[in-house]
Amino acid sequence: MDDLIEQERIHFEALRRRIYRAVGVIGVLVVLYAQYVLLDPATAYSDLERVIYALNHMLLAGFSTVVLWKLARGSVPVERLEQHMLLFFIFQSLIFNSILPAAFNTPPEEALRGAIGDDTWFLLVCCVLAFHLYTNRRGVLIALGVYGLSFMIVIAQVIRWNMQGHDNGYGALIIQTYAMTGVLLGFMLILASYRNRTIRLQTEYAMLAATAHTDTLTGLPNRRQLYSELNALITSVADHGRPFCLCLFDLDHFKQINDHHGHLAGDQALKAVAQSVRAHLRATDRLARWGGEEYAILLPETLAGQALDVIERVRVTLQTVVVPGGACITASFGLTAYQPGDSSETLLHRADENLYAAKRAGRDRVVSDVMSVREPPDRPGSRAATRETAPEPQSAGNGRSVE
Repeated sequence: MDDLIEQERIHFEALRRRIYRAVGVIGVLVVLYAQYVLLDPATAYSDLERVIYALNHMLLAGFSTVVLWKLARGSVPVERLEQHMLLFFIFQSLIFNSILPAAFNTPPEEALRGAIGDDTWFLLVCCVLAFHLYTNRRGVLIALGVYGLSFMIVIAQVIRWNMQGHDNGYGALIIQTYAMTGVLLGFMLILASYRNRTIRLQTEYAMLAATAHTDTLTGLPNRRQLYSELNALITSVADHGRPFCLCLFDLDHFKQINDHHGHLAGDQALKAVAQSVRAHLRATDRLARWGGEEYAILLPETLAGQALDVIERVRVTLQTVVVPGGACITASFGLTAYQPGDSSETLLHRADENLYAAKRAGRDRVVSDVMSVREPPDRPGSRAATRETAPEPQSAGNGRSVE
């Protein structure tokens, strides 16, 4: 689970870096266009305003270049870059969309065009970013603080226009625009809070479900999960007639490992067995911890003879597992194949009987009652299966048969 979360985090960070690189390039192009417009003598800017906005365009282009450089190097966490960008955007919003227009006493009609055109939208973006980048309480305080300060500056500017007698009704429209922006901001914050809570609940539920179906020591599926997958496989076989096999195996004399080397060595042995067996199975095979020192293996799409070869390789591999203290691992295996009409109980019962037959025969062996299953040659594609004559239970291990 932790590995999956880390992989998702790395993938998401790489995606954010690509997006910010694209946005940074677009931002530089927008700044260059804004500077081109500023140079147009037809625009109603004073010389001082032209100088200030030109310096700001240089600042924007420089900031975007630095962000692109840091993204390319990958030396700075994306979260820190996002926080730096947010602070810069808040500075831009307050200074150039609120304070400077008020200081230069921008005409009401120009202020209205700016508010509708980009001022309120840029303010909204800053507030949403603040809520996204920080915890709920801190993010809300930053968002409401930035919005409230911008709105107060606008109200003060409208009051000044009214005192000067040239409001012409634009002030009310500007206040209405900012008020609607506040309503939209509040609605987005509520939706974001609801989404965060929903995601948290879904994550907690997924983690609880994974914990309920996972063995905490080995990380393997547990008995409950294997039962579920076994029943699903039986249903699938009934529909499609595909063979599969089931194996139960138990570590030999495991109590001696705990008694002589301690329970920590026993836990390490259980984990080493899980890793070793899993490395010798296909991705479609399923290894689970059945309980204690007992494991189970599901082999979908596997004929009897193939399953016997696989389990024999697993048996030999376990002999190479060495636990602290020098103890070696061996195991006894009970293997069976699905037969028409089988349920999970009958399959598990046969596998369990074969497992104990392997123990009675001397341990460290595979006992199987499996039968080869094939489609009738005269009815290709039929779901019916013809069973060859079932062999007597046999042992694959030291070569001795089990009577």
